[in-house]
Amino acid sequence: MRKIARYFVYIPCVLCAVFFFAWNSEAQTRSEFTLSTGYRVDELQWSIAGDINGCCPNILSELTWSDISSYNVKAAYNFYEGQFLYGRASLDYGFIFSGNNQDSDYLEDNHNSEFSRSNNNSDSGYVLDGTAGIGYRIRSVRGGVELIPMIGYSYHKQNLTITDGFQTIPETGAFSGLDSSYRARWQGPWIGTDIHYATKQWALLTKLEYHLADYYAYANWNLRDDFEHPVSYEHWADGSGFVFALDGDYKLNDRWSFVGTLDAQYWKATSGLDRTYFSDGTSSDTRLNQVVWDSYAALVGLKYTF
Repeated sequence: MRKIARYFVYIPCVLCAVFFFAWNSEAQTRSEFTLSTGYRVDELQWSIAGDINGCCPNILSELTWSDISSYNVKAAYNFYEGQFLYGRASLDYGFIFSGNNQDSDYLEDNHNSEFSRSNNNSDSGYVLDGTAGIGYRIRSVRGGVELIPMIGYSYHKQNLTITDGFQTIPETGAFSGLDSSYRARWQGPWIGTDIHYATKQWALLTKLEYHLADYYAYANWNLRDDFEHPVSYEHWADGSGFVFALDGDYKLNDRWSFVGTLDAQYWKATSGLDRTYFSDGTSSDTRLNQVVWDSYAALVGLKYTF
């Protein structure tokens, strides 16, 4: 997976150089910078089995972060070089202000015999996404439509917290001192297609991407005295993701445009490894069944063309 990721980092650089030298003689450079802000909601769920073979039970523990709401700020840069070369990059950061967490443990397979459940808050932390890609513009003869096959690389991070503990099973109620964290990272290459439609006043950009992902996470379970701190356990897995985005652009003048954006992501990693570190210096491995993450965002902003 790591070798594939490295290749996908080099390929855009090679394509960029090829396109530049091939069409530099008829350079028609245009760049666009967009700054936007809005609202985003994330959900992340993972589970582990009782042993490394996924058995006894097949779901031992399951963690879910839901309704993770954040204020999102996004900066994006697009460039057009010559008749064919196109590239884009973006970076967004979300300040989490509310969310929920559930931690459940089971004695039997398939979510049966739940013996422990806590329902907690997750109202701090952050989410972050960075991506860059390069593509080749294929113009339609009529209608102002461009189809742009793309290749790129992306990095995504979720820094999630667990506080204000409340024990639901058994029904013992609120407990103090809970201040745990889970930090997840997805990164890897992607391929996709941008579809651009423009009139004199309006423009619409649709982005479709398929990602390969190297997943890694680590956690600090602060109330577990038998666990090591600050790294109580780590997760590794290979995964994939789908990203969809729709950008609408209304021109205010030759330089400035008003922009609205809808972003959606769905990611999944399976058959990974959970390694728990104990305070006595030992560790134990079990199967990470899967990790599922989805995200939705709506943003508005301004774009400057130069």
